[in-house]
Amino acid sequence: MESINGTWGEGWGELGTKYFIRDYDVFQQSFGSEDEDEDFMDEDKPVTVHSDDKMTYREDELKYFLKWPEYDFWQGFVKLRNATNSTDPEAEELDRFFFTTGYHGDNLTIWTQRGEMLRAWRNVVDKYPDFGASVYHEDGVYLDLIDNMPTDTWQSVLGTLVCMALVCFVFLNNLFTVAIASLSVLSICAGILGILSWWHVDLDPITMAAMIISIGFSVDIPAHVSYHYYQASIQEGPMSPPSSRLANCLSSVAFPALQAALSTILCVCSLLFVNLYMAEVFVKTMVLCVVLCNLHGLVFLPAILILLDSIRWACRPKGAAAQRPKQPNTNSRQKQKAAKVQPEKTTVTDRPEI
Repeated sequence: MESINGTWGEGWGELGTKYFIRDYDVFQQSFGSEDEDEDFMDEDKPVTVHSDDKMTYREDELKYFLKWPEYDFWQGFVKLRNATNSTDPEAEELDRFFFTTGYHGDNLTIWTQRGEMLRAWRNVVDKYPDFGASVYHEDGVYLDLIDNMPTDTWQSVLGTLVCMALVCFVFLNNLFTVAIASLSVLSICAGILGILSWWHVDLDPITMAAMIISIGFSVDIPAHVSYHYYQASIQEGPMSPPSSRLANCLSSVAFPALQAALSTILCVCSLLFVNLYMAEVFVKTMVLCVVLCNLHGLVFLPAILILLDSIRWACRPKGAAAQRPKQPNTNSRQKQKAAKVQPEKTTVTDRPEI
């Protein structure tokens, strides 16, 4: 384990390892000889155990080693049990133990590099199946997710997208508009993942969480544009020209969407004052989400809607326009005035003239 070195970091060797067997070897050497050297047990003097020295492991002295004042802290690392094949009822044998090894490196701040190191530890442990050893890491649960991260990400994105599409269908009640808005959200998600990869952001649990959060933002503007475009077709009638619907839609959505985008970017960028990887990933994801959301909602989506509606308008029956009753282009105030019944002028009076 101490010899694991690589581009992701360098092992600290004996200085970074807490392993009881080294102190136990010193304990046996110091108390096993007839002349005990007092300086040998000096804590200020570093003790080095060479790999060429052959150690004789005597299990009967292990319990005394753990009770010795200089080494009693090892009781938290070593667990003993009653010896099964011994005639001495007080005899104990080694049941299990653990040791810690520290690693250092600037690249270890990257989740994928830490995952590679965890796999290297497990490969070493797998070479000694007789010990029944296992590797523990405080972030092991998250590092194990890295291998399944692509599958988990697309499943989460797809599930969230389906839920958003159902919500849009409840309010829009138009399959064509919902399909266009859902495809826009899917395109935004693909663009975010692609640009983040080009931006040297790895796919890790933090990126996946930020990605799922961004879906809620990415559905906002496309849903508003689709809704207002759909409402314009209802208010102006099914035979209204696409250009009129688009003008009505953008006049209601465009400026508020730009204001929301600017305010969101300014609020999110405040996280950059904290030097955290999580904050950096979240800011990059949200900025990309807002920019792509506005591009899709105000440029691509209206272009697709008016293009498809123009094709449908051109393919309509020729007699449809003639059958449509022509109505004067009046506003709401003029309609209200026209609705009032004006008394007709007549020369007939209700009483005789004097």
